[in-house]
Amino acid sequence: MANQEIIEQLNILLRGKLTGINQYFLHARMLKHHGIVKLADYEYKASIDAMKHADMLVEHILSLGGLPQLQELDSLQIGVEESDMIKNDLAHAQSMLTKLEAAIAVCRSHKDEATSALLTRILESQREHVEFIRSQVNSPKAA
Repeated sequence: MANQEIIEQLNILLRGKLTGINQYFLHARMLKHHGIVKLADYEYKASIDAMKHADMLVEHILSLGGLPQLQELDSLQIGVEESDMIKNDLAHAQSMLTKLEAAIAVCRSHKDEATSALLTRILESQREHVEFIRSQVNSPKAA
């Protein structure tokens, strides 16, 4: 059985990913409704990526003998205007980067290289997501 601190970290990440699924999905549908189809498609893909990450976390928590916590979400930060949606999604994505980095540090301190490797793969995907959203925040259309 894995260290309880690692299971707690994984559940924190799971909660964040479950929140991201919902936030990105709703923003995707709102953007599509406003005719901003290209960004809507990206947001929809981001919600699917968050779902895949959540699935990986659930599977890993179970493999470590832990219990995945799916009952709670963080607060959704839903924007009304495109610029607000992008800024809120950036804040969520950056928060996830911080949580991932903290979880990786905990895994390394407990010498759990398998979990650290899994989280590092998710971290790389998260960094790409943050960079894309940043490019949208800095684009004239999103301002």
